[in-house]
Amino acid sequence: MRRRLLPPFLAVLGSAVALATMVGCSSSSDSGDSGKGGSTPKVASTPKLSSVTDQPLPIEAYLLSKDQTDQMDKAVVVLRQKCMQRFGLTYQDQSMEGAFQPKSITQFRYGVTDAEAVAVHGYKPAGSEKPVVKPSPQKMSPAATMVLTGTTDPKVKPGSAAAKGGQDYNGQKVPAGGCLGEADRKVGVSGPNRYGDAEIVVKVNTESWDKSYTDSRVRAVFAKWSQCMKEKGYTYADPMKAGDDPEWQKTVTATSREQQVASADVACKQKYNVLGIWYSVDVAYEKQMIEQNAEALAEVKKTIEKQLKLAAEIS
Repeated sequence: MRRRLLPPFLAVLGSAVALATMVGCSSSSDSGDSGKGGSTPKVASTPKLSSVTDQPLPIEAYLLSKDQTDQMDKAVVVLRQKCMQRFGLTYQDQSMEGAFQPKSITQFRYGVTDAEAVAVHGYKPAGSEKPVVKPSPQKMSPAATMVLTGTTDPKVKPGSAAAKGGQDYNGQKVPAGGCLGEADRKVGVSGPNRYGDAEIVVKVNTESWDKSYTDSRVRAVFAKWSQCMKEKGYTYADPMKAGDDPEWQKTVTATSREQQVASADVACKQKYNVLGIWYSVDVAYEKQMIEQNAEALAEVKKTIEKQLKLAAEIS
């Protein structure tokens, strides 16, 4: 039910992770440039990384953790059910089952990194090939749909501000947005800051990645990675180009060539510390943007704290 903030390129879900101990750090004072204007943040040190799954991003301080997200989801479902019961109706949670869940928000942020996994699954995350079980739609009359969503107009988003409600049902007025909208308001998740995915949070998360991707320090290590790949018989300008090869979309499971290319990708990343360099530059841009947007992000954090407090009070 809840959509976590998406990494900029692979559109995979993430959750907050703990800070892992950085080892094998080497000094780096290169200033680089983002290629998009504005000042370029310096990177004080660069860790040697073979994986970023356990490496945190500064923006995660402004996102709900998986456990907190589950708490919010549970509270919203309870409120929807209570609202529908008030009208003499029932509500079934429509969450999908089997949807792929990455281990963290950073697991695939810079492409594939796990040598053992790619040897089998190529560029396809392990477990992502499993079918997603979609719940059977709850059969409801137009009147019951109005109670739940606040509208029967297919052009209006269910539970949104445009779903006015207001009709009588069993002697009661349907709330604006129906029971969906009422539940959201009671836990403070309506509007642009729904579940912490404030516009500024999305902006920092995506733009830091965009800037790091075009940064001269990252492009320099991409050139080394590309030459490494060429020596193995594969021609790609950077790791994202390799992962986005349309050839990999033609099969549900990885072909032998996909496995070979992905394995070479990971090996070349490790040889030139692509992950350590890219992650460090990405984090530097995030910290810079967080500092520049400190006031707005402080409000986001307050909103999340309020939401969690309200959710905890719901039984």
